[in-house]
Amino acid sequence: MRLRALLETEALGLRLLGGEDELDRTVRGVMTTDLRDPSRYLSGGELVLTGLAWRREPEDSERFVRILTGAGVAGLAAGEAEMASIPDDLVRACDRHRLPLFAVHENVSFASITEHVVRQVSSERAGDLAAVVDRHRRLMTSGPAGGGPEVVLDLLGSDLDLRAWVLSP
Repeated sequence: MRLRALLETEALGLRLLGGEDELDRTVRGVMTTDLRDPSRYLSGGELVLTGLAWRREPEDSERFVRILTGAGVAGLAAGEAEMASIPDDLVRACDRHRLPLFAVHENVSFASITEHVVRQVSSERAGDLAAVVDRHRRLMTSGPAGGGPEVVLDLLGSDLDLRAWVLSP
């Protein structure tokens, strides 16, 4: 799923604070953390949810955002439950590192955001798997049964929008 889809889901109550040009990033999962350095638990593509407990002074924002971008996260969503607003130093650090930043309204739980993302990502993965299985079925029924390489080439062209050629002596 894309970050843009999260922003467009009104029930999540997310407000964009920066990174509008990066909203087409793909979200592959969610991680909730208040660790000062969560990098060992990140694999890339996550939406990181934080209550900002890691922030003790303004300089902490730059370090935290640098760690997140180094790990390849898709975006950062900061909760407003503990602070009335998201600190300006965090907004500036995210801008510098081109990391999309969302504010999470205090009435929205991180659990509801996590559940939404997991549901969407799982549905997309199931759809991808179904497409792979269907492609395999079509290849096995028409390809090896006498259809020849043109069946495979047609499948690549129609399903995957790829152009391919078979070259032989």
